[in-house]
Amino acid sequence: MLGSSREIRPYLARQLLKTTLYGSWLFGSFPFTFDSGKRIRQLRRSRCLTLYGLVVNNLLIFTLIRLAFEYRKNKLEAFERNPVLEMINVVIEKINVLSALFVHFMNFWGSRKVGEICNELLTLEYQDFEGLNERNCPNFSCFVIQKCLTILGQLLSFFTLNYAIPGAKSHICLVLLSCLMEVSLNLNTMHYHVGVLSIYRYVWLINEQLKDLVSQLKLNPEADFSRIHRLLSLYHRLLELNRKLVIAYEYQVTLFITAQLSGNIVFIYFLIVYGFSMRTYSIFLVAFPNSLLINIWDFWLSVAVSDLTEKAGDQTAVILKIFSELEHRDKQLEISVNEFAWLCSHQKFRFQLCGLFSMNCRMGFKMIITTFLYLVYLVQFDYMNL
Repeated sequence: MLGSSREIRPYLARQLLKTTLYGSWLFGSFPFTFDSGKRIRQLRRSRCLTLYGLVVNNLLIFTLIRLAFEYRKNKLEAFERNPVLEMINVVIEKINVLSALFVHFMNFWGSRKVGEICNELLTLEYQDFEGLNERNCPNFSCFVIQKCLTILGQLLSFFTLNYAIPGAKSHICLVLLSCLMEVSLNLNTMHYHVGVLSIYRYVWLINEQLKDLVSQLKLNPEADFSRIHRLLSLYHRLLELNRKLVIAYEYQVTLFITAQLSGNIVFIYFLIVYGFSMRTYSIFLVAFPNSLLINIWDFWLSVAVSDLTEKAGDQTAVILKIFSELEHRDKQLEISVNEFAWLCSHQKFRFQLCGLFSMNCRMGFKMIITTFLYLVYLVQFDYMNL
């Protein structure tokens, strides 16, 4: 028997997280080693890994740029048919390269902040929530698995697009280097994704503890409620950790989202040029809508994990209201609950990037709609060439 999905998903998520860690070390995007001298597992910033990451990633990007100029002579027929498509493609390529350079620079520049965040998460995992780790949070495993599947899907789509496009003659070295760069960038976003999911998981565990405490107090009004002070302290630390995580990754996530949404426009425009302008019908053109769906799926995962954490924080306030319905409430319990409720009402889990927009389902839907509106404007602008 293979076991139920509840047993398989946590195991698979753990293996994927280990693979992400080893892959991050391999690409130099996680310049930390475990400090064995500490009682609680902690990370120590490694100068060798930091230097290795800078050299490897920048060498990869500059080699990719050099090969791109060298093999640029092979021009797609779609670009000859529609110069606007070629211009947009060049702009998107430049945005991706600049984004990659900036992400790796920020990975080096902000590594100390990332190290502090990771050590705080490790302290929470192996000290503060040690007795609660047996509880399985299904959303955590599910979102980790989905994120890894989207990364794999993006790589497969990239290979398909480079060899399935009619008239495409992509050099194998250029394709492989591009894939390596994409993996390196996705590992950086995976770190943010796992950080947000970890915060969500801890808030979920706090909510479960509060529910258990309410059930105990309903059965026995004299039950010990002293742990609510500890839960309040943990909740406050998670709010601060959430703020640090957003500050550490806001520019990288913003650039990654920009590249994803602009890439969606290119995918659809390629399909329009091949299908309507050139009237080229091939089974391989399915690669364009397939890549579009994977891109949207990956983007929506980034939105969904942030929205999930926000809702978990809002759920805490709802659970605290149940305490007011208890009979024979203790005065000290009432003070503790009011203090907890005050914290939930004045500080919330929000993921506002660069002070411009919040990462939640409502804003994510608006971003997708805006992307398609830009596509409509582009088609209207270039209508005579289609």
